[in-house]
Amino acid sequence: MPGTTDRRATVVVAGADRWSAQDLAERIERYFADAYEVLSAATRGEAEQVLEGAASAGRRVAAVVAAEDLPDGSGLDLLRETGAVPPAGRLLLSDSATRAGGEVQNGIQVLPARPDEDDLWPRLERMLYDTAPEDQQKVLIEGDRRDAAVYRVVRFLLLNHVPFAVRDSPTGQAGVIVRIDERQWRNPPLIALAEALHLTRYSGGTDYDVVVVGGGPAGLTAAINHAGLFGHKVLIVENEAPGGAAGTAVNVIDNHFGFPDGIVAGELAQRGLHQALNMKVEWLPACRAESLSTLEKRDAGDGQPPLRRLQVTARRDDGRPVGLSAAAVVVACGAAARRQGGKHERDYEGRGVYYMALPADAEQVSKDDSVVVVGAGDTAGRAALMFAQKSTKVTLVVRGTLEGSVMLPRLVARIKQSGIVVREKTEIAEYVGTNGRLTDVRLRTLNSLETLPVRAVYVLIGADPDTKWLQSAGVQLTKGYVATGTDVTGTAVPAYATSVPGVFAAGDVRYRGVRRIAMAAGEGAAAALAVHNYFTGRAQLLRMDGDTANAALGAYYA
Repeated sequence: MPGTTDRRATVVVAGADRWSAQDLAERIERYFADAYEVLSAATRGEAEQVLEGAASAGRRVAAVVAAEDLPDGSGLDLLRETGAVPPAGRLLLSDSATRAGGEVQNGIQVLPARPDEDDLWPRLERMLYDTAPEDQQKVLIEGDRRDAAVYRVVRFLLLNHVPFAVRDSPTGQAGVIVRIDERQWRNPPLIALAEALHLTRYSGGTDYDVVVVGGGPAGLTAAINHAGLFGHKVLIVENEAPGGAAGTAVNVIDNHFGFPDGIVAGELAQRGLHQALNMKVEWLPACRAESLSTLEKRDAGDGQPPLRRLQVTARRDDGRPVGLSAAAVVVACGAAARRQGGKHERDYEGRGVYYMALPADAEQVSKDDSVVVVGAGDTAGRAALMFAQKSTKVTLVVRGTLEGSVMLPRLVARIKQSGIVVREKTEIAEYVGTNGRLTDVRLRTLNSLETLPVRAVYVLIGADPDTKWLQSAGVQLTKGYVATGTDVTGTAVPAYATSVPGVFAAGDVRYRGVRRIAMAAGEGAAAALAVHNYFTGRAQLLRMDGDTANAALGAYYA
């Protein structure tokens, strides 16, 4: 899997001082969604030690970025010597008028010491693309970054930790062209890219012990426990990328057990997926569950609820249906981003209106770009602060008041100390644009309207549970969330079990669930144990089609 921890290539940043080196290294790591290990050095000597360490560990050096004036020598000389470690890309940051913006000998690229964002990121993207080893698939995207089709592909690749480069499309070309090695797609479905990039691990089977719907922390942990502890044959169906909503978090998670220095959510998700794949869990991304039903139902003869196999009907994003049979289904599909509700909002989705804010989004923002963040929760607060590091024109729109919001007090304090403009008791009444691109929003405060020019609006006002597909099976919902355990009306059911035998739920989709990554992972493990207890003494439910592993399972549960 691209982007997994033990396979990442290394980028080395040597700065004129420790602060600037660390700052640029962190920005590069965020921009490329942790697809690379980025290490910083404050001197030429430190950089040489880092490069020697990477070589001795067998790690590929993807690029070296160096300031020209290092405290103990020349950054240019460092890069010249780095040429002995091909195929590393090399970028010199120099204010020399004869060098900035050009190229020196042996393919060393040159940018100003403090390059513009519009110059830095495309240059790095292309450098990493050009210097990738021959056996690594190369993804080149042609199109306008602000086009909805391009944004959809870029977001999918970022969330899956796939390195790529973007270049402007030829004049008159609409949509997006994606090139992977010698193959080319125009406006491809995401599942086509996932298959081409080997991001899927789906055998094409239809019969499983457990189908997990949702690949966030709850779903991944449930699958790992099912396969690792109990030997179940498991498939995860995920509509986008590993980590779900948690995988898009912009903050470093510093309160998760076992990571004393913190970890970025996207990297945690990639580690979880890699662990699941090691357990032989199957993985089908870019596929959404559409309905749940009972495939068969017969008397168990033991006074317990009837034996039944369950049918999950899903659809890939290329329109092809996928029919799946399972003895149990774990619902861990989380929640879908909530829309704000202003007039014409849907017209500009992906064209200036977005429902997640990734670090790469902030790196595309310049100082004079006007960005609006809508919301009063932690996600909105962190996003506003992230954008404020790049732009002086960030507005946080809050329907109520900041002091009365659910945002963490420390985030509220930071926002007050920043240059962010907070518009309280305000909402967006209308989204306005030209040629399909958002240009303005109309803000409503009490009875007045005000027009505000914008580059982008990030609507981060929470999410609604993704549970409509469960209604066909009669799964009890409470306020749209899946009721489990003591919240199920009628006959008492175990914790994490739903009103339908064989269907269990964990994570954000569960009623009364605690919306924290660590809690979701814990619920996933607990749900797997609940399924195990459900199977005990009921081996007839498990796959008995001659498969050796599952035949053994029948004996295990008999």
